[in-house]
Amino acid sequence: MASTSSNSSNANNSNNTTLSSPVHLTKEEEKEFREIFNLVDRDKGGSISKQELAQLMDTLAINASAAEIDLMIGEIDKNNDGEIQFEEFVAVMARKVQASYTAEEVKNAFKVFEGNAPPGQIRLEDLERALCVYGSDRLTSEQVQDLIAQIDVNENGMFNYNDFVNMVMQD
Repeated sequence: MASTSSNSSNANNSNNTTLSSPVHLTKEEEKEFREIFNLVDRDKGGSISKQELAQLMDTLAINASAAEIDLMIGEIDKNNDGEIQFEEFVAVMARKVQASYTAEEVKNAFKVFEGNAPPGQIRLEDLERALCVYGSDRLTSEQVQDLIAQIDVNENGMFNYNDFVNMVMQD
């Protein structure tokens, strides 16, 4: 049981808002991550086990096989102990929450839907279809219409994504 007290000690040290990882969080962000972590760490052992991760997936109605759970643990578990420590959890969560993209990356994402349109532009109907069909957060037709109503299009019914990205991402 020495490892349990060691994990609890590590968990307590993490509560002091200083992480040994290179992730820079505010005290409030770290507190929020700690609350989420503690909800998943049901046995309060200071780490998230494969079983606890599987329970989380079930709770979220995400069908994940044992092999997929193993892959998730493997991607996150930097110290190779088969479980997810708070610092490992924070590193992944912060990366997801604070994901940032360059203007070039955003333009490349738009370019996929350019089709036969002139470079840097997307036909409105292609943008509508992309928003309804692709991605994990697909929009309803009504949501797409609301969004499209807010977009400037040129006289040819084209959305100039280069101008849009440059305007939105300027410093």
